[in-house]
Amino acid sequence: MKRIVLVAAVVAACGGSSNIAANRNRAGSGSSTLLVTATATVTASDTSPSTNYLVTVKNGQNAGVTGATVSFGAVSLTDAGGGNYTGSSTSYPSGDLSLSVVKGTDQVQGVVLGYPGAHAINAPTVNSTVSAGQPLHVSWTTPSVAQSVTITTRDFNAADVSDTGSYDIAGTDNPARTNQRVIIVRSNQLDLAGALSGSLAKVTVTRRVDPFIVN
Repeated sequence: MKRIVLVAAVVAACGGSSNIAANRNRAGSGSSTLLVTATATVTASDTSPSTNYLVTVKNGQNAGVTGATVSFGAVSLTDAGGGNYTGSSTSYPSGDLSLSVVKGTDQVQGVVLGYPGAHAINAPTVNSTVSAGQPLHVSWTTPSVAQSVTITTRDFNAADVSDTGSYDIAGTDNPARTNQRVIIVRSNQLDLAGALSGSLAKVTVTRRVDPFIVN
């Protein structure tokens, strides 16, 4: 029994079961010879979900590294030339995103980027009507808490919002419009260990409601 409790405590301390995406980040290790920038861009949609992957790999002289073996999430990326590696999927990531870059003895491995999940927007809804000049209540689901949230309409932008699932846009930023929209972008990122300074991995999840009416 003591051993079971100890294992559970270790998992909790490592963030293995945490509902906060950043707590599941793992910076990995490597040869400290590569500059790696990895981005996963998730478009949340009920009809056409997609995920695009881009990993840029450079050496210490800032030259693109070709011929590497690169995987991000569950996708093996294609060498697109110039140190760029790309891939895409018509689905969402199935969980946290692992990252591996290997070119001979140059490598970055063991990276895990916590995935905040594909959210839904509860309010406003498509083709609904809200009152102009009044606070606009925006709410969304939080499958796993993201590091930051950006909320934009055609008249408003707020970055670094906490991922609480709720935000009120002031009435002064909610003028009358027949074609208003709201876009919510949730993201998580981490700096990579075992790579050159400036290396990072980032995932963004975007969903929009378009249009709704402000009257």
